[in-house]
Amino acid sequence: MKKITYLFATIIALSLTACGGGAEEPVEEVVETVVLKGFEELNLSEWGFNLIVMVPKEEIHGTPEVTLTERGALEIVVGLGFGLEIMYGEADIELLKMDLKEDLVFTSEIIKEEENALIYSQNIPDSGVKTQNHFLYKAQIGTEVYEVRDIIDGEFGSGMIEKMLKAAKTIKSSNTEVAV
Repeated sequence: MKKITYLFATIIALSLTACGGGAEEPVEEVVETVVLKGFEELNLSEWGFNLIVMVPKEEIHGTPEVTLTERGALEIVVGLGFGLEIMYGEADIELLKMDLKEDLVFTSEIIKEEENALIYSQNIPDSGVKTQNHFLYKAQIGTEVYEVRDIIDGEFGSGMIEKMLKAAKTIKSSNTEVAV
């Protein structure tokens, strides 16, 4: 009986050692940097959002117009082809999909679906109204969740919606920690 107990104790000890059951190693958070051609970083700290996002270059498309709305959303417009809205929120993609499905006015089509993003189009059949393209992106920055979408009253083609979604995915914290 002692031999069996000794054998099990040895197996358990070896298993724990092999699995690194001792001290925990610190886990480094990997931040993937995305660079978009023709875009530059815009720091949003001035408007109360400790974020940085890529926007079309100022010298080509004009100065970014940034507005903090009464409802707490930050609108970023650059020229006629770029308009983002950023706000604190859940960015509930499943709820949006349900709303699109149940909409009585618009006929909606989901163009592209990712884990944290949705591109969709809306149309009013037989109305002569131009098809509207939109996106919603859920940005998780640390413990904060932001809802990023195109400006709702903008008229953007599907290609520009794709570019704005790529820009939305570049959002990162503007807080930098200094190593000591």
